[in-house]
Amino acid sequence: MLEIMNLEKKYKQKTILSNINLKLNNTGIVFFLGKNGAGKTTFFNCIMGFEDYSGKIVKPTDIAAVFDESHVYSNLNAHDNIALLVRRDLTQTEQALVSKYIDDSVLKRKVKSYSLGQKKILSILIAIFTQPQMLILDEVSNGLDYETAKKVKQLLTSCKREMLILVCGHQFDFYNQIIDEVFVIHDAELIRVDINEFTDLENVYENYVG
Repeated sequence: MLEIMNLEKKYKQKTILSNINLKLNNTGIVFFLGKNGAGKTTFFNCIMGFEDYSGKIVKPTDIAAVFDESHVYSNLNAHDNIALLVRRDLTQTEQALVSKYIDDSVLKRKVKSYSLGQKKILSILIAIFTQPQMLILDEVSNGLDYETAKKVKQLLTSCKREMLILVCGHQFDFYNQIIDEVFVIHDAELIRVDINEFTDLENVYENYVG
């Protein structure tokens, strides 16, 4: 469970997040929508403990995150990255996941030869294999081609029954069919949206932000 009480974040005299209160369940995909610079990444950084803030955040012990730039070792192949970062042997189910989402020919190559989408899939798999209770994905849909985006959506949908996943991004079509809850960050405030009242995320954006 994630619970946030009276969260405030300022940079010098500018308020980025004001009196944020939030309580989320243990599973599902929760989307945070807002303009560039609205505070989405700052909000995630506060949850991760990367930013100072006032207020209180009660969060799971085990959290993993994948930001727009993949943090994997470019001079190693996928197997070596998984061994180094997961720090345990994969189960048969996990090995099957790797084979499902990354071709065998790609697995043996150094990561520096991967496409952006291949790097992101590897990063997400590694994050999942660390067995987090909460997964944070910042702009994970950026730069994905159609086939890779389809794979990532399938992967996230299969995981959302096991963990809480927080996401943000601007490719609304990518997220429309996989999210369970939506919040808008606008003018430093957090607004809960009833997604049943809107046709899609673009409609939410136009109503609250545009």
